[in-house]
Amino acid sequence: MDGRPLTFRLIGINNQNFLMEDAETGSWWQQVSGAAIRGPLKGRHLDPVLHDEVTFGLWRREYPDSRVLALSDEEAQIRKEWEPRTAKLPVVVPAPQGDPLDQRALIIGLVVDGRAKAYPQQVLRQARAIMDRIGGTPVAVLVGADGVSTRAFDRRLDGTTIELMAMPDSSPARFLDADTGSEWDISGRAISGARTGRTLARLPSLSDYWFDWRIYHPDTAIYREWKPAVAIP
Repeated sequence: MDGRPLTFRLIGINNQNFLMEDAETGSWWQQVSGAAIRGPLKGRHLDPVLHDEVTFGLWRREYPDSRVLALSDEEAQIRKEWEPRTAKLPVVVPAPQGDPLDQRALIIGLVVDGRAKAYPQQVLRQARAIMDRIGGTPVAVLVGADGVSTRAFDRRLDGTTIELMAMPDSSPARFLDADTGSEWDISGRAISGARTGRTLARLPSLSDYWFDWRIYHPDTAIYREWKPAVAIP
C-alpha cells in the first residue's frame, strides 16, 4: 500500500469471510473485496493479482519444479467432506425474492471494465468453453478436463476476437479457434496451428459462493446458458 508492504493476520469473520488486520497500521481488511473497513486505511483497496484455483495435477503439469506449502499439523488439513458440509450451512444474508441462483451455488466471478459478472460453475462444467463479453471486453472462460480448474482470458489477439471451442473428451483440455483451427491449452497458449506460441492475456477471476459474490457486487450480471429459440408455427 503506497509502496509499503503490509503484514496480515486473521482478526475475525464477517459475512463468512475472514477479516485481516495489518500489523503496520491496525486497519481491518475484508478478504473477498480487499477493502479496508476500519482503521487509518479505511476506504483503501488492495490491488487484486492473478491467482489460480486449479487441481494439483494441472499445476504440477505446468510447473513441474514448483514447491508445495505443506501443513505440518494433520488436524489442520482440510477434509474432503468440508465442501458438502459447508454447502448445508445457513447464510448470513437472506436471499432476495426471485433470486435466480441457489445461495450457495458456486460461481466464477469476473470484474472487467468496472462491470461484474457471475458464471455458475455447473454451466461452466457443461460448456467447458464460454465465449462472452463484459463491457467492451470479449472474454473466454475455459474449464480443464478435471471439471474444476477454471481460467479467464481477454480473447482479443492482434485486433481479432478469438472464438474457442472445447475439443470433446480431450485430456488435458484442448480448445480450437474457429478461424485458423489452432489448438490451445488451458493456459491460454496456442500449441499447434497458425497461432502456435501466441498467448491470450489472463483476467483475474474469483471462485465464490453466489450469496457472497452478490453481497459485494450487487449490480452483478449472471451468465445465462445459451439455448436455441423455439420455433413458433
